[in-house]
Amino acid sequence: MLKTFKLKNGIKVATYDLPNLKSLHLKLSCKGGSVAEDLKHKGVAHLMEHMLVQGIPSLPSAQDLSRFIEGLAGVYGAYTQQLLIGFDLTVPAPYLSDAVRIASEVFFEPLFSQEALTKERGVVGEEIRQRMDSKYYLINKFLNQSRFRKNHPLSFDVGGQPEVVEKLTRQDIINYWQRFFVPGNTWIVAVGNFSENNLKKCLEQYFGKYNPGDMFSVFPYMEPSDFSGRGVKIREDSTLQSDYVDLTFPALSMDADLALRMKQNLLLTVLSRLRQSRLFKLLRFEKGLVYNVSASASTMPGLGYVDIFSEASQGKLKEVVALTMHEVAAFVKNGPTKEEMEFAKNFLINRWLMAFDHPSSIAEWIEGDLLWEEEVKLPEEAVKMIQDVSLEELLALMQKYWDFSKLNLTLQGPLKNERTEAAKYEKILEELK
Repeated sequence: MLKTFKLKNGIKVATYDLPNLKSLHLKLSCKGGSVAEDLKHKGVAHLMEHMLVQGIPSLPSAQDLSRFIEGLAGVYGAYTQQLLIGFDLTVPAPYLSDAVRIASEVFFEPLFSQEALTKERGVVGEEIRQRMDSKYYLINKFLNQSRFRKNHPLSFDVGGQPEVVEKLTRQDIINYWQRFFVPGNTWIVAVGNFSENNLKKCLEQYFGKYNPGDMFSVFPYMEPSDFSGRGVKIREDSTLQSDYVDLTFPALSMDADLALRMKQNLLLTVLSRLRQSRLFKLLRFEKGLVYNVSASASTMPGLGYVDIFSEASQGKLKEVVALTMHEVAAFVKNGPTKEEMEFAKNFLINRWLMAFDHPSSIAEWIEGDLLWEEEVKLPEEAVKMIQDVSLEELLALMQKYWDFSKLNLTLQGPLKNERTEAAKYEKILEELK
């Protein structure tokens, strides 16, 4: 059963009791992340996240921390995203008190020792460089820098830049941590086998002692005007064996009503998220032009966009782009069929219900609503929100919120004669206006 409450100092808590489990899963989150960094400190969130688990008062080194948790057969990790920084911990159920104590110290009493920082700074730099070795690093970098205005927070990689990370100081880390890691900007999710009373006592004992601090209000202002203009962007890369296609356009932001965002989710499932989706059947099953094609929606405070992505074999790019553009244009004009809509509804309903088969996926679901929505909705409630959605509502959503005036086609691969290519694809873009 889901329960939500606040500690006296403002920490928001959600619990989901699963008495048949042998474990307890804790998930802690602070809003912030890479989007909230300034230009001079790109990567400070990522480095600070690493430092959270390099030593706490009761376990003063990274080895002490791992030895204790792994000695219980537990697992833990910290993570940085664009909009948040988090820590999760799974231990056997009898170690509830230890888990809550450790989690509280990780978030609110990290030691940030200079010795650990000197070592971890190099580790983080190496992690970033390894990511840069991936072809997808350059592909995503070009896409984001093409999609947004110069130096926009979303145009930078979440991990940061090695040359910046190497210069970050202990005080830089502390400044970032003090800005975001306060009870008024902290969310806790607990899933697993625990007594509600015991959990509350532990939370009050270990988390309740910290001063409230300020509520979060520091995300940079973002709006649709931050998108670059309509057009074609091409990057030639002779090291790539395929042509990478991203068709992006402004869509619903995080500020849109949850019911609207669920309808958009339904639309993208019909269009390009399944093997039974329109674009997959067309480009893979019927034409054999691509290995995969997918669609995703990114929602941020103030702006959001849809990305339809595919990989085309050399020599097939123009056909893939033309077919994709034609199919999306027809989809926006006419909407899905009733059969497509019901198939997608059935898929989403069952996927949502199955999400509550595992503690970590339950915690991730709850975290998303706890941080960004007015209330946490369980899968059964989400199901009710899409069961009665009509074809007319889906069509109206696309025609009102999908903005093709800033349609962006990004092509990357072993492409030559950029000017000729761009002019050719500009004509294909006319399918969507």
